[in-house]
Amino acid sequence: MIPALFAILILAVLARQAALALLAITLLTSLGAARLWQRWALRRVDYRRELSQTRAFPGDEVTLTITITNRKPLPLAQIQIFDALPNGLRALDAPVIFSGSRQTSLLRRSTGLRWYERVIWRYRLRCERRGAFHLGPAQAQSGDPFGLYRSDATFPADATLLVYPRLLALADLGLPARDPLGLMRAPALLRDPLRVVGVRDYAPSDPLKDVHWAATARTGTLQTRVYEPTTSHTLALVLDLDTFEFYFQGIDPELVEHLISVTATLARSSLAAGHAVGLYANGAPAADEHLVRLPPGRSPNQLSQIMETLARLTAYSVLPGARLLRLITPELHPGATIVLIGAVAAEPIRATLLRLRELGFRVVWIYCGATPPPAVPGVQTHWTPRKGDES
Repeated sequence: MIPALFAILILAVLARQAALALLAITLLTSLGAARLWQRWALRRVDYRRELSQTRAFPGDEVTLTITITNRKPLPLAQIQIFDALPNGLRALDAPVIFSGSRQTSLLRRSTGLRWYERVIWRYRLRCERRGAFHLGPAQAQSGDPFGLYRSDATFPADATLLVYPRLLALADLGLPARDPLGLMRAPALLRDPLRVVGVRDYAPSDPLKDVHWAATARTGTLQTRVYEPTTSHTLALVLDLDTFEFYFQGIDPELVEHLISVTATLARSSLAAGHAVGLYANGAPAADEHLVRLPPGRSPNQLSQIMETLARLTAYSVLPGARLLRLITPELHPGATIVLIGAVAAEPIRATLLRLRELGFRVVWIYCGATPPPAVPGVQTHWTPRKGDES
């Protein structure tokens, strides 16, 4: 269009057509201004998201505040925003359109912005399921006041909402609230492997993992750690994400969520009782290549670490539950309680639980399958199916 207008202008000048020349100049000036406007429209435009909280539970409502600021003297006649909202978060009072993906929907808003103006939008989001949700990116569209040219920009994701697993009532799981894992029936005086109070000479009955090698090198004789006596227990919560015996059978997503919720519930109740709790799983958090291996602890932030790990955990296992149990055994101190939460009762699982019992571990099996599990000698078993699966 611009070359044609230049040609018309030249012809008008040569033909001494003042009106036509003036029209061509006006149109050229307008097009130039429109092009310049389009080039600068989305420059120095800030877009920021803020959440009223970054941690929540399923069913909670969170306020999302979006602030868009024009930091230049050039006004915008209109700016359209399409902000990606992950599925699992539902906007209660915002215009949402289909994004073309099953993973996200789009928050759609448009407004004009005067020079140096700031606009704030607030939305209520309901957390519908567990997960780590990244809000954004947002696509912005604007242009010149004449609608001749369009300008596009992308504002990256800058807010993450972590939705913890749903916590269940122990009574709903068929577990006693006072002592869900039966730990009070265990010996009253134990050794706390997290608290070393000294060393002593090695005895043949001492396990090698108790040897204090630094003290041994210093004294020239084998030295063994002495642990503080305690009435609390060390628990390793082992989460088996398999929902079928064979991988080709796929997964049951709802059953996986039940397994994760049971694990979170047991972690909370056990830490509240003063026990040291660790978490192991045959899956990995999103964007992480390593299996979940959180050593037992009772620090004030242990529960938050467990809950955040479970919130980010993907629903897929990467190795069988029996193999996971064998992998973590060397990391655990004899006398620790291993709590397996799973939904597969295959023979390798039962054989591994029996072997752990023979090695001196106290073993609790929280079974979440649809039918009662077979008994394993010496293993305390609880059947905690999801609602509707009882038969």
